[in-house]
Amino acid sequence: MIEMIKTCWSPGTAGTQGALRRQIELCNQLGLFCTAATMPYQLFYYFYDFAAYRSVFLFNLVFITVYLSVLLLNHLRLHTAASTALVLNSCTQLFVVTFFIGTGAGVSLFYFTFAFVIIFLYQNLRRRTYAALLAAIGLLYLMAQFLFPAEAARTPVPSPWLEAMYAGSVAGVLMLSGTLLYLFHLEIDRAEKELTLNNRYLEDLSNTDPLTGLGNRRALGETLNREWARLDRHSGVLTTVMCDVDHFKRFNDHHGHDGGDRCLQQIADVLRGMLSQPPALAVRYGGEEFALVLPGTDEQEARVLCERLRSAIERLRIPNRGLGEHAVVTVSIGVASTEHADLRSHTDDSKRLLKRADEALYQAKANGRNQVVYLSYQGWAKQA
Repeated sequence: MIEMIKTCWSPGTAGTQGALRRQIELCNQLGLFCTAATMPYQLFYYFYDFAAYRSVFLFNLVFITVYLSVLLLNHLRLHTAASTALVLNSCTQLFVVTFFIGTGAGVSLFYFTFAFVIIFLYQNLRRRTYAALLAAIGLLYLMAQFLFPAEAARTPVPSPWLEAMYAGSVAGVLMLSGTLLYLFHLEIDRAEKELTLNNRYLEDLSNTDPLTGLGNRRALGETLNREWARLDRHSGVLTTVMCDVDHFKRFNDHHGHDGGDRCLQQIADVLRGMLSQPPALAVRYGGEEFALVLPGTDEQEARVLCERLRSAIERLRIPNRGLGEHAVVTVSIGVASTEHADLRSHTDDSKRLLKRADEALYQAKANGRNQVVYLSYQGWAKQA
């Protein structure tokens, strides 16, 4: 139901976003609401004494036509013309109707509503222009009050209808202002949600490697620093892993860069499958190198996990004919872990832990590749 109502003031909003969309919707809403607010007065004029109120009734028909044309102008992308027509039409209508029935009916009170919404209807005007518009609306209200008092009305409304009409005008002003505020509040909430989602998407994009879909070095640094800070506050263990595809240059030379990309994507799928639960993180460190952050994983668990990882990649049986007819892609893995963080003595210990894993990776490659090497971090950190 709400969505159906929203379509009533949607003309001209397709393809627009942000402040412009809200301005167009507000303009359409005002056109519809002003039409609806005029209808009770029209019914009174028609059924109570049409002959007496014929002039004001016909004028109101013209004003209603202009209000509805606002939606057409917005649909035609004439947004400035639509908002200008709305403001001029409403201010003129209030002045003309007050001329006919006097100030006792309270119609001129709607000037306050337009003075309120004018700020939201025009959001790119200078302060002096805003002040001039508000001053003009205020002047129209004062002129109507002093020029057309109830006792000098051209077609006065008799009591008790006058009092009922005044009460209706007050209720209409409050209802219109409250409704517009509520709708504007909903639009602001929607815009904030869209902004939050867009920011989250951009943040994820900036932390993601486009080829593999894993995290990138930025994500690695943020996660490693966060987990190190957590380890400094609470007892536990933190492990980092460096993983390098063996002889990847020869693979690329023989299979081409497209083949190399597909190879890295297959390896990334294996990493993603083994580290499906956060806060564990797998990232593409650069080129053919990958890195892992494993909070709560001790030396023994890390050895088992990395051996499973090495074996799973070997079982992919990705041909590496750059090495030989029956050669397959393998990886070398370096592991380092720590059970205690002391940021007072080493402010960059998280980087040192990753560097220790890189040294373990270097040993794995020097020892013949396709293996896992673990190096202790604690004694090395003290020496460093």
